[in-house]
This record gives sequence, C-alpha cells and structure tokens, in this order.
Amino acid sequence: MEVINMSSIYNAGPVYSGIHTLLGLPYDKDAKDADVALYGMPFDISTTNRTGCRFGPEGIRQYGQCKPYHEELDINIFDDFKAVDTGDFAIPLSYVDRDMDAVENQLYELLEKGVKTIGVGGDHTLSYPELLALKRKFGNLDDDFSGSRMDAEKMVNNFTVTLTDENGNTLINHGTPFRLAIQHDCIDMDHAIQIGMRGGFGTLEDHDFALEHGMQIIFGNELHEMGMSACAKRIREVVGDTPVFVTFDIDFLDPAVAPGTGTPIVGGFTTAEALQILREGLTRLNIVAMDLVEVAPAYDPTGQTQVVANEILREFLSILSYNKKVGK
Repeated sequence: MEVINMSSIYNAGPVYSGIHTLLGLPYDKDAKDADVALYGMPFDISTTNRTGCRFGPEGIRQYGQCKPYHEELDINIFDDFKAVDTGDFAIPLSYVDRDMDAVENQLYELLEKGVKTIGVGGDHTLSYPELLALKRKFGNLDDDFSGSRMDAEKMVNNFTVTLTDENGNTLINHGTPFRLAIQHDCIDMDHAIQIGMRGGFGTLEDHDFALEHGMQIIFGNELHEMGMSACAKRIREVVGDTPVFVTFDIDFLDPAVAPGTGTPIVGGFTTAEALQILREGLTRLNIVAMDLVEVAPAYDPTGQTQVVANEILREFLSILSYNKKVGK
C-alpha cells in the first residue's frame, strides 16, 4: 500500500475531481497563517456591454492548477509560502452602491488578517471598492499608494458610455473605477500608470480627465512599438517603492487569445507579452494587492480564456512568492 501526501501535489497539475478552487489551492475561509488570500467576486451588474463575468471566478476554478516550480524566476512557489482560496465574497447583486460596500467591507476584513490579496472578478467596477478597502487599511493612500493597471479601454466599443449624470457626478460602472478612485483620493497619481489602453474614449473630456489628474498612460499602439521590456522599465520608474495595487483586465489580451470577455477589443496582446510585462515589471515591487477581472466564460466555449486567466493568476502568485523571498 502506498500513502500519498496530497498536500504536496494538490497544486501540481489539473484536478478533475473534488472541489474546484482558484489555482487548485486549499480552501480556507479564514486564511489562517496564509501569506496570500485569493477570493472571488461574482458581480457584473455594472457592465456596459455584455454581462456574464459574474461567472468568472467559477469558470476559472474549473481550470485551477499551479505547478510549483517557476523556471523563469527559478523558485518553488510554495517554499515557505502559503496561499489559499477563501471562496467568494457575498455580493447581493441588488443595488450597486450596496454591492460596492459589501466588497469593500469584506476585503477590509481580509486585509486585517495581514495577508496580501488577489481578487478574481467579476467586472472592473470591483477595483473601486477594493481601492477603498486598501485606503482604509493603509491610511491616506493619496500619499503612498500607486495603481498599476493593465487594461484595454472599455469606454467605447462601437457605442458611447455616459460617465457622469446630469449634475456631473461620476456614475458607477466598469468604465469608471479609477475615475472614482481618483476623486476619492485612493491613488497617488505621481505613481500611477495605465498600460495597453485602446479602443477610444467616450468623449475628449474622458481622455483629458485622466491626463489632467496626472495619470500616466501607455496606449496600446505605443506599447506595441516600445516593446515589453521597455514597458516594464517604465513601470518600475513610475511606481518606485510605494505600495502597489495591480489590476489586470483580461481584455488587455487580444480577443484571439482571450475571447471570453464582455468587452473584447482588437489590437491587444499575447499571453507571452503579458507574462513578460508582469515578470519584468512587478518583481521586487511592494505589491499589497492584485486583481484579475472581466473573464466571462460563456463567450468562450473552448475554455481557453479560463486557462489563460489561470496562468495570469499563477504569475501573480509567483511574483508575490518571489518578492517575499527577496524581502519585498
């Protein structure tokens, strides 16, 4: 009879039995003794194009695996490093403001446990309450917090999205989380950068708002021209040593690579290019939280987008493990 230590192989390959978890990690709602806590955010009632990314966390879990050895970083991810799936946040999907409060409060409770976090959406609106929770945890993030965003712009996709009401107040939807975060002093704009923006803006005012508030933007066409290594260098220069929140919209990738999203926009990037930017741009940074959003499994019956999302999450986890090993 052979006795197998399942704890040593739970993350080594695809698992088609048992309970599915993000990256095949152990489930622990309390995140006891964990370095990193992953959580799902099934929410998509603020999309302006196609719904369905409320099923993103569930879909990605179906492909969850995380092989421990990372050849590029030359580390075993789980050496002196514990990561867990804490399950999904309870989001009522009723009124948007209440849903935002629910996400903010549940993330704050998780941060109070002393873990770094990786959220899985859900639409990109969710980055706004995440930033509010991070501001509560780390104090006045206007002074010492930076947001690094890899995102394909979703304000226009053959239609126009209204970002403000008749009184000029910013509306809450998946095109406005960072506008809202800027208005609520959640981001240190001296250290904020958006990467891969494309698809146009609803109005010139939308474009001007970002630039006038100091947001540094590398548009998609610029990124194609400058290359991934130059982009990674730029990230490091902009962010510096400040605490970092990283948010990755799956539609940063070209629809040919990741069709399972609510707002596919052509002219995007490959998985190899995305992984290169993450690896070269984020190692040794002071990352406190990350998220991956906008995966909508229904639009990709092959499951390719969920597989890609799983690999992005594995890269997130590898970077956080590497950073711990080098004292970041």
